[in-house]
Amino acid sequence: MATAIAVLTFLTVLSLVLAVYYALAPQAPPVVERLEQLKERQTIRGISSAEERKAPWGQWARRFIQLVGQRFSSTERSNGTLRRRLMRAGFYGEMAVANYNGIRLALAVGLPLVFTVILTLLSIPIVGMMFALPVLAVMGLFAPPLVLDSMIARRRERIERSLADAVDLMIACVEAGLSINAAILRVAQELKTAHPDIAQELHLCALEIRAGKPRDEAFRALGERTGVRDMKALVAMLIQTERFGTSIARALRVFADSLRTKRRQRAEEAAAKTTIKLIFPLVFFIFPAILIVLLGPGLIRIMETIGALTVKK
Repeated sequence: MATAIAVLTFLTVLSLVLAVYYALAPQAPPVVERLEQLKERQTIRGISSAEERKAPWGQWARRFIQLVGQRFSSTERSNGTLRRRLMRAGFYGEMAVANYNGIRLALAVGLPLVFTVILTLLSIPIVGMMFALPVLAVMGLFAPPLVLDSMIARRRERIERSLADAVDLMIACVEAGLSINAAILRVAQELKTAHPDIAQELHLCALEIRAGKPRDEAFRALGERTGVRDMKALVAMLIQTERFGTSIARALRVFADSLRTKRRQRAEEAAAKTTIKLIFPLVFFIFPAILIVLLGPGLIRIMETIGALTVKK
């Protein structure tokens, strides 16, 4: 009886989660949905039967997640916003949005299911734990956005730290006689091991320019993909330099000097904040221990003396 109640509860929670997600996500127009279906069929037909027989379980799971994500994808506008966020986190694949939506739904459904299975195997009463199923479903639905925001912040920080080295290498390449396109590609190749994030962005920018995209549009796309303020400033400087015909090497050198100054100011700001940040661990962790070490023996001696005087009386 308890197992039947748990299964019914799980199905109810699953239906509510899917209904809420499907209701909140705006639906795509019929034309867009039809084109996505045709694209999906074409992609599935392109896979040979031999590859399907040799495909591991991980590949099948990835395809299932992609299909689920495509089914519950929102409009093109929402997908564009989500795609920009995924690109800032370093995911440029065509199926990145579908994978993200599929992972969200898989976690929202899988966490309550795994929790129910574990309780059943351990012979723990499930009726008293039913309140945890909606909580797990909500956690599975909203945990991926938090993880994605954390990945975006960490990648943005890595790009900010590596931008100064990239600009210095770009100055050396331009002063050596390379064009700005060749300099960007050369810097991407040199920084591939030390700073892979900015190397990936610069390499993608160089490929866009080589493919025929206007240089100013490729630069603007570079700044928009990274979301780094200093990168956007570098892109704006390069566009203005190309538009007015000034020296690129001189402009890059001035920008590198200002970038070094900003980094030094940020380091000084972080160092000034350390005194304020140290107050809380000092007050709540270190200061009580010091009080115990310093005043503990004296308090023990006072208690022993008071006890001895009480016994004499």
